[in-house]
Amino acid sequence: MVLASRKLALVLLAGFVLLATGCGSNNKGKIEGKWKITGFPEKTTASTKADMTKMSEAGMYIYLEFKADGGLAFGLGTDKPELLQLLKASAPNQKITWDAKYKLSSGDGVEISDMPKDMQAGGGLFGQKDRARVKVKITGDQMALTDEQGVTTLTKIP
Repeated sequence: MVLASRKLALVLLAGFVLLATGCGSNNKGKIEGKWKITGFPEKTTASTKADMTKMSEAGMYIYLEFKADGGLAFGLGTDKPELLQLLKASAPNQKITWDAKYKLSSGDGVEISDMPKDMQAGGGLFGQKDRARVKVKITGDQMALTDEQGVTTLTKIP
């Protein structure tokens, strides 16, 4: 009886170990940091693509900042300090960043939640949703974020 209990305990322990190793994220320790959007998904509207091209030509970009505590910031950025001040001054309520949350899932999965209402209303990066499940593949300083809209490409900002 004791031998059977030990075998059962060993089998259960082995099962838990396999389960724990199979649920790991491929992005742990790699996703944290600030990422500039360099390419929009295939299903992005022509007008949004035109707006993004104008922003890029002016030296502005959209970024996502994944924080170690599970916080996620969406924002408008630029490498030109004077343009950043102009952006803040002309934005409604001087707001150029929005907060959300993220959670790593197994493999390449990432769940984004608590998206700001004003981002949802405009369609935003993930459509008119409060929550999105995406696939994130990171290679060096390049990220490919895939959802039902297509692939968004990002480059890590040093």
